[in-house]
This record gives sequence, structure tokens and C-alpha cells, in this order.
Amino acid sequence: MERHHFSAGTIDGDVGMRSRRSIIQYQKSQNLPVTGKFDFATRLRMGKPNQPFIPYDVTEADMKEVAPPPGTWKERAEATYLGYVDSWYMLADKGHTTVKFLKILNPGIETPKAGDTVVIPNVAPDPKEKLPEIERIRIILSETTLLGFDVSDKIVLCFPCSIAANKNKVPAGALSVAVVAPNPNYTYNPEMFPIDSKLEGITNRLIIPPGPNNPVGLAWIGLSQPGYGIHGTPDATAISRTGSHGCFRLANWNAVLLSGLVHRGVPVEVVP
Repeated sequence: MERHHFSAGTIDGDVGMRSRRSIIQYQKSQNLPVTGKFDFATRLRMGKPNQPFIPYDVTEADMKEVAPPPGTWKERAEATYLGYVDSWYMLADKGHTTVKFLKILNPGIETPKAGDTVVIPNVAPDPKEKLPEIERIRIILSETTLLGFDVSDKIVLCFPCSIAANKNKVPAGALSVAVVAPNPNYTYNPEMFPIDSKLEGITNRLIIPPGPNNPVGLAWIGLSQPGYGIHGTPDATAISRTGSHGCFRLANWNAVLLSGLVHRGVPVEVVP
């Protein structure tokens, strides 16, 4: 499912609610019986499966992405890059998985380093199945799910997303993509984080540098309603939970993929 861009978020070896939601959307996109199960018809339509896991050689370039972020907002604003906490988190993002599952797959490795070979989920899509541009986005609040439609109005991708805990903070009305920013920085507004701001004595806005541990992750898709967007997140395991300030959070890899498929003016529909 992940290789076909119908994502359940983080791969963890279990079939849960997010897996069933992605299967349902795939079945709808293919005009298959909607069972929510990975049944024979669905398996057949998806074609010959690839190997579920592959060896991955950790490189020096990979290790440069590991740069644990400072603890305070003021210190983060002074940094140049907010990297991964450690090499496990870096590799988990590359395999679209969790650190816990990655450690299960690699019981003999204590801390991955350059030169090591680790086993990760095989998430590389078939190069012959290139995704088309996304012409419409729908976000289903009750299912914490984002759908992307092509020019023929067919669902071509499905990603779990996080939404605002407070329904009053969910953007309303007609929305559209206003800007796409890869590897963005982040503007810290002290009014949005009153407790942290009081503890650190922050009264002015701060510019937080880019990186996978940036609050909006590795991609920002700004919407026509100012202050709202679709973006990545430092913690992919929290996807599908409520708790954002109103934006729609995706796993970093899904946010990066989506940002390369949309353009200014693409309509975004938010439905219950």
C-alpha cells in the first residue's frame, strides 16, 4: 500500500485503523468491492509484490542529517539546521517506519553508523507508476485522512493527517494552495506557545531553521487562509491524532511527496 501511495502513516507491522482506511480508499479508486480488507481482488489489482524489506547501507551523507536539536526555542533559533535526534530516527524516516519496528528488524545493531547495513521496509515505488499532478485535495476530518485527486477526479493518493484538537481552529470556507515551500523555516509566534514563551522570556517572533525536526517538517504547503497549511512533522508516530494549532500535519515523506505534486490554486476541501 505504501508503494502505491495509499499510506497508513508509519509502517509498524500491524493492521490497524489507518491501514483499513487506506485500503478502503484504494479499493474505491480502483472500483473494487469496498471491504476494508486486503482481500484477493485487492492483492490481484496491486500486481506482483516486491520484497517487503531491503538492506540499506548507511552513508556519511546520511549521518550528516543527524543533528539533535537544542532544547529551547531560543537555542533552536540560533542553530543552522534541526536534524534527526539520532541515526535510528533518520533511518526510520527513510523506511517510513518507527524506531521501535526498525530495532525489531535489526536486533544485532546498537546504534547505526556509516558503513553499517540495516534492514528497512522497501518503500520505493515502481518507477513506471509515476504519480500525476494533484488537481484537488480533500481532507476528511472524521477519518483524519487526506486524499489527492488527479485531473480525471480519481483518487491517486491517500495519507493520514493530524488535525486541530479544537474544532473552532479548523479553517472553514473555500481553500486553495497558495504557496509551496520545500525544506522551510518556521516562524515561532510566542502567542501560540504561551507557556514556553513565559518560561523562556520570549516576547518577539523567532525564525526557526529548517530540517526534519523543524515544527513543520520538511515541506510546507501554505493555504489561502493565512496561517494555515499542510506540512510535515518531526514525529510521524503522532499522525492521525488531534492536537495541531489548526494546520494539517503529514509524515515528512508524505508532505514532501505531496509538495512536489501540487501547484498554486489547487482547491482544498475540508469535510466532516
